[in-house]
Amino acid sequence: MVRRSYVAAARRLRLSLVAGIVAAAVGGGAHPTARAGAATPASTTAASALRIWYATDDPSEPTWVQELVRRYNVTHRGAPATLTPYNLDDLNNKLALALTAGAGPDLVYTTPRGPGLPAYVRAGKLRDLTAASRAHGWATALRPGLLAEYNRLLAANGGRRAAGRVYAVPYALAAVGVLYNEAIFRRLGLRAPHTLGEMEASLARVKRAGLTPLGLGNADGWVGDDWYLTLVNARVAPSTLAAALRLSPSFSFAGAPYRAAAATLQNWARQGYFTHGFGGLDAQDSVEAFFEGHTAMQLVSSSENAQILTLVKESRADVGVFAFPSARAGAAPVMPQSGYAGWAVPNASRNPSAAVDFITSIVSGETASTLLAHGLLPARPVSVAAARAAAPFQRDYIAALDGATPGVYLDSAPIPNINATMEANVQLLLQNVESPDFLIHSLQEVYASRGARASATRTDGEF
Repeated sequence: MVRRSYVAAARRLRLSLVAGIVAAAVGGGAHPTARAGAATPASTTAASALRIWYATDDPSEPTWVQELVRRYNVTHRGAPATLTPYNLDDLNNKLALALTAGAGPDLVYTTPRGPGLPAYVRAGKLRDLTAASRAHGWATALRPGLLAEYNRLLAANGGRRAAGRVYAVPYALAAVGVLYNEAIFRRLGLRAPHTLGEMEASLARVKRAGLTPLGLGNADGWVGDDWYLTLVNARVAPSTLAAALRLSPSFSFAGAPYRAAAATLQNWARQGYFTHGFGGLDAQDSVEAFFEGHTAMQLVSSSENAQILTLVKESRADVGVFAFPSARAGAAPVMPQSGYAGWAVPNASRNPSAAVDFITSIVSGETASTLLAHGLLPARPVSVAAARAAAPFQRDYIAALDGATPGVYLDSAPIPNINATMEANVQLLLQNVESPDFLIHSLQEVYASRGARASATRTDGEF
């Protein structure tokens, strides 16, 4: 379950949604955003099965997600749920076509980036779940403030009509940490670094030992994106970065810390600190390579934890996790974090009340335990007892999450092409094709114009 670059799908999705909206307007007007349960009589919903479309690129995930469906069906035999898994690109393509036709699933689980949830909010294709969230206590079930912030960013794509609304609910976290090989650390006398200077000294030490300091697979683009974001968060206070998510005119990528983060990343690539051939490896491949035992550290998202847990069990390797050290003197380490993919109810849902019931079951403590058992970090707070039962690296992850300064995903700013621009230009930066100055210029051009302009690169600012 990892983030990917969705640009090609984004182009198709925008065309499909625009075509659907035009067609609806010609035929009598676009479907307004509906309140959950308001459009379908109870007598109809009671007889309808709950159809769920679920997006993931993790081949192991659909198996255990079906456990959640079976658990739900035990108490909802009148309207049982059926879940159909898709990979992320396929779901976005299929869902775009279905929603423009007024069809599709009753409940969908997909990405909060690119052509996923933001595009559906922008097109008015999702139900307003605000009343349902309040009635069922979804916000209090999750980490404090998580649901509000997750939906504030989504709602910003819908203009004034969407402000303050709830459109989707995450049940897992995406939090960036550093996975490390404990055996290599013991052999070289290393410890989890407390400063960026200590981190750089450790990288040089590992390189001299003939090992790979940092695992990386960036064929998808998103891991390089996470690297840049993490280095920025290490240099800039979250309160400053949060201004970008509000589209504040006072925010600018042109500042010295943003260039310094880019220069550090490019320098590490030039020093040969990253996996050889990282541009041709995807994220999953690089995680597998890490467990071959020749790589000291790897920046990972907790969305990859299911794969990591499987590899820990297979290899019996001793691995741990630490939060990325701050570049600011005396500051706590940083961990960019947010809700991961979200559960949303399309306007065309034939059984919105059952969809709400399913979401309520998904934010329960029982579901959180299932997520943790399969490696993921739940969006719900983890109890001490639940953490104690988790794998050692998961306990490290939870401790790092609790002790780190929450970082900001700048690429989640409500600008359609900010994420794609960052992914593509960071990849070129890592390959020494573009300079740090070009990267920050490209990002600022997109940010300042709210996506209306983009710098020209050999990938046109996108994958």
